[in-house]
Formats: sequence, structure tokens, C-alpha cells
Amino acid sequence: MPRKHVQATTDILLETVRRLGLPPRSVDLEALRVQLGLPEFGGFVEDAPVAKALREMKARSAFSDGGVAALRRSVPALRVAATRGQLVWSVRVSLPLLDDGRLDVRIDVAPDGAMVGILDGMARRNDPTWRLETLRAAVAETQAQTGRTLRRAVERLREQIRDDLREVGADAATYIDNLDRSLRSRAFTLSPNLSQSLGDTLRTVRQRARTVAREDSGLRRLRDQVGFGAYIEKFTAARRLGRRIVFHMGPTNSGKTYAALELLRAAPTGTYLAPLRLLALENYEALAERGLRAGMVTGEEILGEDHPTHTARTIETADLIRPVDVAVIDEIQMIADPDRGWAWTNALFGIPAKILVVCGSDDALAYVRRAAEAANESLEVVTFVRKTPLVLQDAPVPLDAVAPGDAVVAFSRRAVHENREILVAAGHRVATIYGALSPEVRRAEAARFRDGEADVLVTTDAIGMGLNLGPLKRVVFSAVRKWDGVGERALTNSEIRQIAGRAGRFGHQDEGFVAAVDETGLEPIRAALAGAPTAPAADTRFFVRPDLIAINSVAAEMRTDSLREVLAHFARATFYAGSPFQPSALEEILEVARTVDKARLPIQEKFAFSVCPVDRRDPVSMAMLERWTQARANGTTVAALRANLSGELAYQERTVKLASAYLWLSRRFPETFDDVEAMRAMRARANGAIEAHLHETATRKVERRTRRAASAG
Repeated sequence: MPRKHVQATTDILLETVRRLGLPPRSVDLEALRVQLGLPEFGGFVEDAPVAKALREMKARSAFSDGGVAALRRSVPALRVAATRGQLVWSVRVSLPLLDDGRLDVRIDVAPDGAMVGILDGMARRNDPTWRLETLRAAVAETQAQTGRTLRRAVERLREQIRDDLREVGADAATYIDNLDRSLRSRAFTLSPNLSQSLGDTLRTVRQRARTVAREDSGLRRLRDQVGFGAYIEKFTAARRLGRRIVFHMGPTNSGKTYAALELLRAAPTGTYLAPLRLLALENYEALAERGLRAGMVTGEEILGEDHPTHTARTIETADLIRPVDVAVIDEIQMIADPDRGWAWTNALFGIPAKILVVCGSDDALAYVRRAAEAANESLEVVTFVRKTPLVLQDAPVPLDAVAPGDAVVAFSRRAVHENREILVAAGHRVATIYGALSPEVRRAEAARFRDGEADVLVTTDAIGMGLNLGPLKRVVFSAVRKWDGVGERALTNSEIRQIAGRAGRFGHQDEGFVAAVDETGLEPIRAALAGAPTAPAADTRFFVRPDLIAINSVAAEMRTDSLREVLAHFARATFYAGSPFQPSALEEILEVARTVDKARLPIQEKFAFSVCPVDRRDPVSMAMLERWTQARANGTTVAALRANLSGELAYQERTVKLASAYLWLSRRFPETFDDVEAMRAMRARANGAIEAHLHETATRKVERRTRRAASAG
């Protein structure tokens, strides 16, 4: 009996397409068969379902051409691949192993049924906005769930990478670059055993990155020997001692600085180098209270005993000549600061101490290790952990929910005052701290909060270092972006941790809390506190600034008294390709040099004026600096400022800064800036006016409302 011929389904569909009046070549018949779910042979179907399928295929084609790209822009975590005319979707989950966006483990997760339904509906309608918010929520939940599933595996990897970074030390950047390239070239697929196999899979990759870092280390050390050579050797007192460097490494509130200061106090001689005058003052007082022969040195004043055994100094005034038994450098991570990093570089290489203890976060490990290797000095790393837990609150804390014991953090003077007005109006007694306030006023405001006179603190990141804020329970971020003098940028994870870490001081609170005023602030804070190791700086060059010896040497070689020309030459000679150095605030100093070059002064005096601590972005302050240089050139004295104590707050703040600059210059040129006591008295009055204003306006509105309520009663 002859075999019955079974017609191919594509031939059947060809006839249907013709009946529908469509050109046969315009239709992918095989894709149409798959769309209809028909077998390869004998797949008969009515015309209506075919017409509907063709409409859907046309919409899907249009969606593939334009809608997919629009959807990817709306939901960047979605990934798509085309397979036999079908779109295959996945959700990309990135789990950070470092805190700066590098070293992400990338996981592709298949979408669940609800997501597949939405994606299919978008394709059928050619509408990438259909149920978009529901899709976003589902993707976010998939990412969160994947993070929870792999949390322990990722934590193990982070610990392994943290150990690797400590092992490779100064070559951390090479290790990270190699590991990052490897991770970016692959994506893992979520599977039941991925949690167990992730570490095993990446072990070989980590080993390769360590090997590359070690191989690069020899070359890097050879370059450093050439690049650092003359710079290191100029610190002759430090080089003669064969120093032992100890790095107390840990987060805020871990006891690292306290332990270093105990070593300092027990030593026969020592020095503490502070990032702020306020910290130098507090530690000078602590040394004196211990009965030690203590002194304090800052750019504008000298306090305490003659010939002290123990000194507290601002880091810019570090004594690089007189040897001591123990020196403590605080906040060593500031070595990466473009404006002031040069002072930490000088201190790290140049402090003549038998034992040099540096304190700071793990951001600075690569710098410290590299410096120790370059100077051929021993390094011991002592790790400290936070003494109280730090808890992120999942729900936002708007300003009207701020409670006693909170600090509200903003990142501009204007935002601080706006927050302050809102909180005062809400009935809070508010203390205020921001960078434009003098150390004396900041200290007084911190004391008001600490002693309970104020129940809420409004502040900038000025609280990140150097203030005792005992009862601070919670830090509330009102913003997670800041202006850094060049542009607005997101806070770094390190900055967030430094500020957030002020909450929950050991001995005052059992735990600290961190919050944001709105939802947008929570995710950056969550990422910063997630426990990923701190990424070493991508650029590990050391910030430096020329000293007076270099200035005089270059000026003699060039036969010029133009400071700007000398500084420009120094930059060309020092910051060549492959140099371990980079310039610290060079552009600003060059602009100041243009101003001071107008005066007929010896170049060493011009240099002193160029680094005078005035606000270089304030035209009034720069005009005052120019008048001072001309007075010095003309041989006339400069009288103390005459300030209007009833002026606006900003006027008083500028007055205090200019007074501090005058006192700084009086230590260099006492015969010109000779009205020191009058200037100190004027600065004290201006500080008093600022403090009185802050104190009065912190309570005035509360008192008025209380009086109105009493009258109404």
C-alpha cells in the first residue's frame, strides 16, 4: 500500500499566507510555524490564528529593532540574546568585591514567570513601557534575592581579596587591574551549586593576579629607586634612624588612634601630627594633663612648655629635623588628598622617629607599603575593627522625623543653614558645625551638643575628623553628593564610612545608626557599608609640593625671581611620565604666584606668601593677600584688621580666616605683621560674634513659639 504523503507545515502556511494577500517572501515561514507551535509536518491551522501570529511577529520584529534598546535604557540590568528569532532574556546581577565599582562578580539570572509574561506582553504590543514599573520592581527583587543567596560566598571572596591586597601591598593596583579584566570577561549563570563553586572558580584567577602583581613588583621597585631616590635622601635625619613603621589600620571608632597615642605618651619623646588644629589642640591638652612636658605648634601659634618632650602639631608644621622616639601621623588616608596630601607625603617619608605609627583606614595601605619599601624600612600592619556595630536603617528619616541625638549631614554651607532653620522651627535646639567656622567655634558647638545644651547637630563632613561627639546616636545624610571645588560628584564609599562611623561612639552607645532623608540616599550608603574591601586608589602617585630648598635651587639655575616660572619648571622636571609623584594643588598655587610676583620680594618670601592659608577662591581674600605682599615689599607694617562685629555671618567667617592668615604670616615676618595681640583679640571677638549668632538663632524661634503658645493658652 503506498505511503500517504504528509505535507510540510511550512508549505501549508505558504498557502495560507497567499490567501491572506501577503508576498510569500516577506514572511519567515519557519519562524511563523514556531510562533504558532505547529509540528514540522501536517500542521493545519485556520487563517485567523495565522493572521494574528503574523501581526504579533511584526510587532516583535519592531520591538527587536527599537523597543529592546529603549527597554535596556530603562532597565539596564536586563540582558537579551536572539535565538532562532526568539528573544531570550536574563537579569544581570553585579555583586561588588571592592567598593569602587571594580571587581564585580557578574551573575546572569533567568527571569521568573511574571517577568517573562511582562516581557512577552511588551514584545507582542511593541510597547517597552507596558507594565514597566512592575518589571523594574521584579528585576530589583531578583537582584536582591540573588545577593542574599550568594551573600556568604561573596563575603568569603571579599575576605580572600582583602588578604590578597595585604599580601601584594604596594602592587595592589596591578593586582586589581588584572583581576578586574578577568572578571569583566566572564559572567556566571545562577545555579544551585554556584554558591559553593564561586570561590573555587575564581581561585585560579586570583592566583594569576597575585603572580602578575609580584612580577610587576620588581620593575616597579626599580622605577621607585630612581624616582624616589633624591626625594627620600633629603630627609637625612629620618634615614639615619632606620625607622620602624607601624600602621594602625581600621575604621572610625576602632580605637586605632587611642592605641597609638598610648604608645606616644609612654615614650620619652614624641610628636603627634594632626590633620586639624582642633585635633592638635585636644591632644596637646591631653598630653599636658598626663603631666608631660607638652607643647603645641601650628602654622599660626606655639603653645606650652619651652623645649617640650612631647608636641602636638598640625601636619604641615612637622619637624623633619629633631629626632623623637615615637611619632604618630593621624588620618594617613589624607595622603591621597589633592590639596593637602603633600604634607602627609613629607611626614611619612621624613619624620625622624624610631617608631613611626600611622593611623587611618585601609585606603592608605598601598601608599604606606610603597613608602616603606622605597625607604627600605620595616612595616608592621596592626588591624583594628570597629568597637560598636553600625546599622543602616532601611526606611528614610525625613527632617521632620529627626530625633534628639541625631546629626544631620549636608555638604554645603547653604544646605547646613537650610536644614538648621527647618529643625529649629520644628522645636529642636541645634548645634552647627561646618568648615568655614573656626576651630574654636566648632569646638564650642560640639560641646553644646555633647553637654545636652543642643539636642541635634547640623553639620557638613567636618565632623568626619577630630570632634568628640559623645552622645551622637545616628547620622542622617541629607545628601549623598558634594561639590569638591571642581564639580558636583557622588560621595565616595570611604567618605560615607568616615562620616557614618561617627555614630555610636564606644563608651557612649551600644550601637550606631545611619540613615538618609529619602530613598535615593539609601542605596549609596548601603553599598558603602556592605563590607566590600576598600579599593586602593587607581592613581597611587604621591602628592608633593616644592620646598624652599628646591625653590631657591631652581631660581638660581634659571636666574629668575619669578615664582610662577620656578613653579612651572619644577612641575615639568618632577612630574614626568612614570614619576611616583604628582603635583599638589599646583594650579591654585600658580595663580597665587601670579599675584605675589607683582611685588618686588625675594623668591623665598614670595613662596611663603603663595602658601599662606587664605581662601584662594575668594576675591576679597586674594585682594588682601596682594596688599599684604606690597606692604612687605614696601617695608611698611600691617595693622590688625578692623572688623564690624555686627556684620553678616559670612563676613565674620571671612574675618576669622583672614585673621588666621595674618597670624600665620606673623610667624614668618614678625617685623611686618606686628599687630599680633590686637589681631588675636579681634579674631576672638569675631569668633564670639559667630558663636553668639549660632547660639541665639538655634533657640530664638523655639522661644518665640513657646511664648505664642503660652499667650494663646
